[in-house]
Amino acid sequence: MRLRSILVLLAILLALGGYFYLFNTSEPPPKVEPRVFLWDIKMGEIQHIEIRLPRENMSESFIRIKEEGKFPWYFDDPQRSEVDVARWGGGIELLLTGPGTERVIARNATEEKLAEFGLAQPQMEIILTLEDGDILNITVGDRTPDGNTYYVQALDSNDVALVDYTWYEVLERQVKEPPYAPPSAD
Repeated sequence: MRLRSILVLLAILLALGGYFYLFNTSEPPPKVEPRVFLWDIKMGEIQHIEIRLPRENMSESFIRIKEEGKFPWYFDDPQRSEVDVARWGGGIELLLTGPGTERVIARNATEEKLAEFGLAQPQMEIILTLEDGDILNITVGDRTPDGNTYYVQALDSNDVALVDYTWYEVLERQVKEPPYAPPSAD
C-alpha cells in the first residue's frame, strides 16, 4: 500500500511538473533598443565649455589650454584659474561628449510643446566650442514629473529626449559650486 501511494504521488508530481513546464514557459525577454546619443563628439575635441543656468542668472566658463605636464582645463577668467582636478577629472568632459538618452519623446515638437517641456525658458544652456570651430548649443528644460530625467532638445532639431537627472546635476554643480583648485601650499 505504501509503495503504491508513493508511485501515485510521484505520477501526480511528474504530471504537474510537465504541465508547468509546457504552459508556463516565459516569453523571450523584450528586445533592448540600442542607446541613442543626443550628440557624439570625441574627448579632446572640446576647447571651450560654457554652462548657463538662465533661470538663476548664473554661469561658468572653462577653457582648454594645453601645457606640457599640466591639467588642461582652466576657468575662462582673466587669471585662467585652475580647476580642481579631483572634482573635474575626466568626468565633465566625458559627460559633454554626448549623453545617452532614455528615449526620444517628441519628434519635431512645436514651439508650444517645447515650452511645455521647459525648453522655451531652459533650466540650463550648454555651449561647447570644438577644436574645428563648430559651436554646439544644448538646451535643457524641466525635470520630468517622476523626477528621474530632464527634457533635452536635440541639436539642430526640435526633437526632445530624456536624459538622466544625474547628468544634469553634475553639470549644474560646476556652476553652483565651481571646482576651483584648492590654494597651493607653496
